[in-house]
Amino acid sequence: MRIAHFWMTLFAVVLIGCGNAAPLTPTRSPIEIRQTQVALQGLPTVPPAPAGLAEPTATALPAIDLVTLLNLTDDDPRALGNPDAPVLMIEFTDYECPFCARFVSATRPRIVSEFVETGIVRLVVRDFPLSSIHPSAVLAASVTHCAAAQDRFWPVYEMLFQTHGIEWGGVPKRDRATLVELAGNLGVDTAQLNACLDDPATEAAVLAEVEAASRLGINSTPNFLINGQVVRGALPFEHFDRLIKQLARR
Repeated sequence: MRIAHFWMTLFAVVLIGCGNAAPLTPTRSPIEIRQTQVALQGLPTVPPAPAGLAEPTATALPAIDLVTLLNLTDDDPRALGNPDAPVLMIEFTDYECPFCARFVSATRPRIVSEFVETGIVRLVVRDFPLSSIHPSAVLAASVTHCAAAQDRFWPVYEMLFQTHGIEWGGVPKRDRATLVELAGNLGVDTAQLNACLDDPATEAAVLAEVEAASRLGINSTPNFLINGQVVRGALPFEHFDRLIKQLARR
């Protein structure tokens, strides 16, 4: 009974997300059969909590000028939905985070179809690459910034999660050529993309988002800011469904 109680307690406190911004030093495989194995074998993440536990509570933030801090605009190429929607949901992501990929594949489609497309939620993506454990995360985020400048953010966003661990991940020098090629297949002008990646301002913009997110209490991925409340982890759709409906009624 004591052992069972121990494991129930342990599972109850884990988060469904990638490690925070100051993780323990990961163990990495010396074998690079594929370049992506470096990142995949060195993720200091935790398993998902079992079903039936109490859902994590959202944490309210003090009043902060999010528009200025996160550069929110009505024509943001990294946003979906009505700018005047009653619920603003900001997704802080890392393209090498497997739990971010889980959210994108399992939960995000229903949020988009049931809340974004119906005018209830404005969904905005901002970057929080965990560069200490995900060597190519800043590069991948930079690629999305450059793609956004060509109005191709969303196809590249989807592609990065679908191909990570298969075609790229963990070896930035080799990953850049791969990501440029993959983005080019989606209609991104590769000459402009390379010039954008060469510009120091691009990476600086990504790192500025990391700093801004940290000021908001973001410390792992995926994290979300939903009408000023921080929600952590790749939670099932039902968790977001309840909170969004509650906030939309206010």
